Amino acid sequence: MNNSDILLESIKKYVDSKTSIKKSIICTIATPPPNITLNYENQTIPTKQIYVANYLLQNYHRQYKIDGVVDNIEINISEYDFDNTTKSDPVPQHPAHPIPKLQGSGKYKGSGVYQTHKDFWFTDTLQAGNEVLVEVVNNSYVVVAQIVRMPSGAKEGA
Repeated sequence: MNNSDILLESIKKYVDSKTSIKKSIICTIATPPPNITLNYENQTIPTKQIYVANYLLQNYHRQYKIDGVVDNIEINISEYDFDNTTKSDPVPQHPAHPIPKLQGSGKYKGSGVYQTHKDFWFTDTLQAGNEVLVEVVNNSYVVVAQIVRMPSGAKEGA
């Protein structure tokens, strides 16, 4: 290697050391939000260096809208209980007759179209001991997802 190659290699190493560092790591939540801290390789990462994806935080809010078709709905009615307060009008010299209480059972079937919209409020958040995927960007740690080790930590549907 000549002197110019050595100088070029030194400059390259210097530039590489100063450019943006981005790397994925797995951390454990030491302290849950809002004053979140992370553990990584026996080190604690302080709150001021941490960003968290908003969907992982308590009271994350999203609006939703669903349009759909009900192909079939069947509801078995094992008990129908309704207090009827209607009475017949009294006729002179004839007492009023109350209408008896309605009772019964049966089935209800139907189909149709539905639309719904409202808000989802997620009330859970990260807990101490949760494992998270973290992107390291310069001197910041960005928590992007909660993860589980397979198969022991996996929960169906979670």
